[in-house]
Amino acid sequence: MASAGWAENDDELMAEIKEALDSAAQEVPLRMLEAAKAAFAWRSIDAELARLELFTDSDLDDPVLVRGPAGPTPRLLVFEGNGIRLEVEVSSKTVVGQLYPIGSGLISVICSSGETSEARTDEMGCFIANRPKSSGSMRLRCDTEDASFVTDWMMM
Repeated sequence: MASAGWAENDDELMAEIKEALDSAAQEVPLRMLEAAKAAFAWRSIDAELARLELFTDSDLDDPVLVRGPAGPTPRLLVFEGNGIRLEVEVSSKTVVGQLYPIGSGLISVICSSGETSEARTDEMGCFIANRPKSSGSMRLRCDTEDASFVTDWMMM
């Protein structure tokens, strides 16, 4: 190897590159792995988790906050996060709703199985999305020009 840190010819340069790559392939220190995992966890920090404001069961007189599975009747859910309000009615086949403030946005219905359905809002902020056929939990993602949020997982 060249003593000044510079390769004298292509063969020496290739040998130095090989040595660097071989040493890089060795075990990564644990603290570096932990730092990388912590940084990765912050990758979607801009998509603030929306708060469930209201859950209304059409069979009950008063709104209630719940986390259990929905029955056969549609559920009215209201989420707020990042300056956005999303009112949705979830039935067995669709998710119908409106975005406030009124504007354009993309609403994604995401099932725990990975199946996704998307819908764009109209000029009044309204949308209809087909609900993925997967059963179990689902969450909503709302993306507008100015902000976005993701809801917590819901049993539906």
